[in-house]
Amino acid sequence: MNDRKARPVQPGEVILDLLDELEMSQSQFAEVLGLSQETVDEIIRGEEPITVDAAIRIGRAFGNGHRLWLNLQQKVDVWDAIQSHHTEYDRVPTLIGE
Repeated sequence: MNDRKARPVQPGEVILDLLDELEMSQSQFAEVLGLSQETVDEIIRGEEPITVDAAIRIGRAFGNGHRLWLNLQQKVDVWDAIQSHHTEYDRVPTLIGE
């Protein structure tokens, strides 16, 4: 069902790279976003997904829009779901296009 062998890049990894380039701490970034330090830390560690609210804030802060962050998160979410439930998904028949 899924040809991709490697998990897509976690959005938090991208954020961490950008913060390194900006020489900005995670706590400073949390303050800029108006989010708690804990929330930002969890996103960066990949423990919590990027919500729509967080994506809008992050996109505004980096000037690259919310869709990038939602797309990155969605790729990870889909990959994780397929890895966890591929056997169940394989049992669902295709009704159109056969």
